[in-house]
Amino acid sequence: MAEKYDFSGVWRSTYRVPSGPNNKVIEVEHYMVLYPKGNRLVMESIPSTDGSYLIARFTLDGRIATGSYQSQNSPKTAAKGAIYYGAAQMVLDADGKTLRGMGVGFGKDMKVKTSDWQVVHIGQHHNHTHAAAGATHWSAQASRRVVKP
Repeated sequence: MAEKYDFSGVWRSTYRVPSGPNNKVIEVEHYMVLYPKGNRLVMESIPSTDGSYLIARFTLDGRIATGSYQSQNSPKTAAKGAIYYGAAQMVLDADGKTLRGMGVGFGKDMKVKTSDWQVVHIGQHHNHTHAAAGATHWSAQASRRVVKP
């Protein structure tokens, strides 16, 4: 199934999740490389300068992607490199260029939270070897910012 779509190039992953004691919504962004094989799809963040990391593994059924993720925060954030994981379900747009959906997982307060998640194809291609070494022209800095209501 994954062969039907072109998952090459760089993708931007953005998710919004409540964080901290006031549950302020923050937006977290990573640049990703997608690896399809059969009906499986693995998304892995390009190494970032701040030490954050995201990996997700999905099974594709048509345009529906169901799977799990693991995210490690930067040691420079308030979470001090905490690792979070959970489940996710996304729908691939008909043109194959955007996945939209939600993730569900626990937070630092041990409460289950949901997040809106979107992964968008940026359109540029890159060399996987260079991405793995962190030598990419993309800013490999994952960003976290508070979203104003």
